[in-house]
Amino acid sequence: MNYDSLFFKGAILGLILPTLAFLVYSIATFDGDAWALYKQLKVMGVHSHVLSLCTLLNLIPFLIFMRTNLEKSARGILMTTIFIALLVMINKFLF
Repeated sequence: MNYDSLFFKGAILGLILPTLAFLVYSIATFDGDAWALYKQLKVMGVHSHVLSLCTLLNLIPFLIFMRTNLEKSARGILMTTIFIALLVMINKFLF
């Protein structure tokens, strides 16, 4: 398998997992209205905490990829995790 495709598959997985985690959380608490949930979390001042916890889900495939010597996929997940963390920090301090 091409190493670049492994990197992009890891990056896509790193974007999908936190999004799915937030959608599952919104279905469980706000009947699936993710935007209303985000606004409510922002009013409560905990939106950055919830987004960070959703990103924590990337740890599972990252550790699996590291154990199975798929470092390129692990790099993709790590890159998207750092990118999401930067977006959460910008969102917390600027908005």
